[in-house]
Amino acid sequence: MKQIPFAIQTRKELDACIEQVQQEARKMKNVASVLVSVFVDKADNHILEVLKQTIQASFPEAQVVGSVSTGEIIDGDLMDHGIVLTFTLFECSQVRALSYDFHEISSEDAGREVLAILNADRNATAVEVIAAGFHLDINPFFRQASKSQSEIVFFGGLADDGSLGQNGLVFAHNDSIRYGLIVVIFSGSRLHVQASSSFGWKPLGRTMTITKMDGEFCLQELDHCPAMEVFDRYLGIKNTDRFLIDALTFPFYFERNDSVLARHPRRCREDGGMMFGADFREGEKVRLAYGDPGTILENALALQERLASFKPEAIFMVSCVARWMLLGSDTEQELSVSRNLAPSSGFYAYGEFMRNKSGEIMVSNMTLMTVGMREGLMSGQHENVIMKRPKLKQNRSIMDHLVRFIETTTKELELSNQKLAKLAKIDRLTDLYNRGETEAGLRRMLDRARREQRPLSVMMMDVDDFKGVNDQHGHAMGDETLRRIAAILRRNTRKDIDIPGRWGGDEFLVVFSDTDMETAQIIAERIRRLVAELPLLDGDGLVTTSIGVVAAKPEDTADSLFRRADEALYDAKLSQGKNQVVAHEMA
Repeated sequence: MKQIPFAIQTRKELDACIEQVQQEARKMKNVASVLVSVFVDKADNHILEVLKQTIQASFPEAQVVGSVSTGEIIDGDLMDHGIVLTFTLFECSQVRALSYDFHEISSEDAGREVLAILNADRNATAVEVIAAGFHLDINPFFRQASKSQSEIVFFGGLADDGSLGQNGLVFAHNDSIRYGLIVVIFSGSRLHVQASSSFGWKPLGRTMTITKMDGEFCLQELDHCPAMEVFDRYLGIKNTDRFLIDALTFPFYFERNDSVLARHPRRCREDGGMMFGADFREGEKVRLAYGDPGTILENALALQERLASFKPEAIFMVSCVARWMLLGSDTEQELSVSRNLAPSSGFYAYGEFMRNKSGEIMVSNMTLMTVGMREGLMSGQHENVIMKRPKLKQNRSIMDHLVRFIETTTKELELSNQKLAKLAKIDRLTDLYNRGETEAGLRRMLDRARREQRPLSVMMMDVDDFKGVNDQHGHAMGDETLRRIAAILRRNTRKDIDIPGRWGGDEFLVVFSDTDMETAQIIAERIRRLVAELPLLDGDGLVTTSIGVVAAKPEDTADSLFRRADEALYDAKLSQGKNQVVAHEMA
């Protein structure tokens, strides 16, 4: 295969390009198919029509696809105006371009159609998707396409200029679409494809929970506050005409299905909600993120090494526009990963498409995607490529130090928050859950037990004559007694399943998940015996405990369950003479 990219601005340059491609095609043993990718900086229908007619007059079987884009990539260089025209000639592989206007076909049905084509083509190797449309509902399409063979590589991006909610434009053959997508299917038994991605953004500040969404694309509340307040409070970014530009390099960072994703906001609503080009889900944990130029360029070097080892004959690239905005004049260093490896072309997107290891096709932001292709075995033509270590421009040194400061303070903040979170839940003397966390855990577990119709039991315990222990042996011995009892409770309960807690003073409460009355009573008896065997007090003195055990009934609340456990403890202490386990059966 052979890829030939051009940067053109005039009809004369277009004619010269076509003549050069025809000459290159004649040198090849065979040309099975031709893909022509066109990326332009503005939607001029006349120019696009001339381009397509001129190309198809010389290459009538060519698959012509493309889009309007904010920036174009050609052979490791950035273009922010003009036209990038790329001819990819395949010797033995096939390409097929499809277009889907979501005004005429649903996103899900388009996905089903592509899935059927991929399932019928056992040599399908890669799929390029270029989409247009502000808040395009692309997830149903990807959910269907994700059912295809996981080895098929998916790549592409959202060709949307992102300004004032205007739709982008994609085209294939004679179809021009402002709300939909085009699909290019690459198929061939000798076609090899390698997809690699580079990220480089790092989490910043505290973790927040998405507490309210309006559909899939509008994030309304974080921790029950308007989402816009996060940008205003922490970054000083307000809801003005500059919001998109100011917020673009500070996305939300989160994990989903073991993949790190980012989302940058597109615009704000009057109610404080923020619109995004890709989905969120209620309950997801997010943090703000910042781009580290040093890490971004280091990642570019690693990406270059992977590409070089693959030995591609052609490279397709898709990068997030936020990377360009952040790196500025250093952008050329990142894009140069493709130089000296193979011809390359691509575009800057407002959302990048990729496939994770489990086969799920996702939309992310802030990512650079490179897709290398070759037909047949590795040719060895890149064995002598020397990797040049990227270097930040001199004026980046201050930012380097600031990045280090942010990283260090963020880590310290995380550790402090973890310690504070633990202090808020843990009783300092016994290292068990405190009363507040024990009660909250009881309510959660009771709700789950009722919902899933599973058993749940509760044990209430206190130390017999604990005041006498303090009076006769001192408060230090009293504290040591409680610590020893707490250690017995930890050893006889299941970590992250049961909840052993200090209820207050010398009282303890244990919640046993998925445990019936009989089992809980056996565990309680073992705990009572182990406490009585503690070698704590001088002489013949023993520490004993009284324990009440109950099992949850369908109509129980946390308060009624606690009250019944307390009544069982009362019986163990007063009616049975202490150092006893009493279980109150369900009525």
